[in-house]
Amino acid sequence: MLMRFSVSNFMSFGYRTDEKEQIIPEEFHLYAGRTEQFKDRVINFDGRKILKFSSLYGANASGKTNLIRAIDCGRKIILSTIEGIDFNDKYCRSKKTNKDLPTLFEYEFTIKEKCFAYGFTVNLNKHCIISEWLYELKGEREHTIFERLVEQEQYYFDEELFENSDNIQQFHYFMKDANRINTSLFLYEINRRKLDEKDYGIFTEIYNWFRYKLTVIYPETKIGSSYFWFGSDNTRLVKVLDYLDTGITGYEMKNLNENAFKEYFSDDSLAEKLLKGPERENKHKMKRIVNFGETLFELDYGANGPDKIAKLMFQHGEDEASYEYGEESDGTQRLIELLDVILNDDDERVFIIDELDRSLHPQMTIKFVETFLKFSEHRNTQLIITTHESNLMDLKILRRDEIWLAERDSDNTTSLYTLDKFKIRYDKVVSRDYLSGRYGAVPIFKDFDYVWGRDGDWKD
Repeated sequence: MLMRFSVSNFMSFGYRTDEKEQIIPEEFHLYAGRTEQFKDRVINFDGRKILKFSSLYGANASGKTNLIRAIDCGRKIILSTIEGIDFNDKYCRSKKTNKDLPTLFEYEFTIKEKCFAYGFTVNLNKHCIISEWLYELKGEREHTIFERLVEQEQYYFDEELFENSDNIQQFHYFMKDANRINTSLFLYEINRRKLDEKDYGIFTEIYNWFRYKLTVIYPETKIGSSYFWFGSDNTRLVKVLDYLDTGITGYEMKNLNENAFKEYFSDDSLAEKLLKGPERENKHKMKRIVNFGETLFELDYGANGPDKIAKLMFQHGEDEASYEYGEESDGTQRLIELLDVILNDDDERVFIIDELDRSLHPQMTIKFVETFLKFSEHRNTQLIITTHESNLMDLKILRRDEIWLAERDSDNTTSLYTLDKFKIRYDKVVSRDYLSGRYGAVPIFKDFDYVWGRDGDWKD
């Protein structure tokens, strides 16, 4: 689970330092405050009380989406290299000097019963790694697993991590080798070697947390894990779709032969490419979901091409017709894309959704959050959203510490703060006070006459 994310010098997040020239990042966290509401939504990890849900509000261009992009950018650098990521101009451009200053990303998270802090600094403009560190958090202490400074070719790691003494010398070699490569992180390099010895297990676990546990969903995200729920008869899935008032009462995966599949494509070469499938080692079986036009296809590949081709069709009550995915409303499509957030049974998943309320009715946004909170009662899973839906900002639904605000400052940088700092009574109508500007993070409009003049100069 994610406990804290820190960022500096990325898009609207500025660059600040203290008197010792140490970076002071902007922080977003899921640590529980002192509120007594909904205690069942708080999980205890080694004395750390962590929330399952968090929402971020703010005016347009306040920096809400930039927080999501920062989390995602750091994740992409971890899982690949900085060379292949087009973020060279994503430093905070509010000051020209920021171009040559480091960008910081740091994640505090849990894996099973252990807590870790992993972070790094990069120069986005030059596409190079500057420093990297990994700590295990034990109570109030930080135990250093490794640290490195790339340009200085300096590093440290805890040799007591290794039971096999030969691996200590090998790890020294790995660290020295990594410092000669300033475009990728050590965490990426050590996992690229696919070492399966127990001594290296901690690095695999942390890399896989970013790869499999942390999921970022944008408004334009299509074809996620949700679609694999439709691969078989799933009564639970139908009940959720009906509960969320989509009008869908059933579905089927209608089988197609290859010729029928090709009829959906004006370009035969594209159809042939899809039928051939992606390159695979040993031609092992795999499933692929394809969204083309209004149709959602499932292709199950065997050794020599697809063993099965099917398209997803929905039924609606007594309506005798069946409908393709693209014929459903935008709101229904959005819900289908997000079903994995509710239905997944995998512990420690972290879902981050930008603009949850996009295409959703206000009541649907609330119902979706309530459904997640209900389904996650017995799972250590998290949901973090950005939204404009003020009706969700209700202390009968959310805790104060589950509501965050993004404020655009005078220098066009973003500040983040939680509603918990205002010590609001539980009976307050928070949404009304928020829209009136009491907590900040709302648009401030000029007076009409101030902009256009009383004589209606806007008509010219």
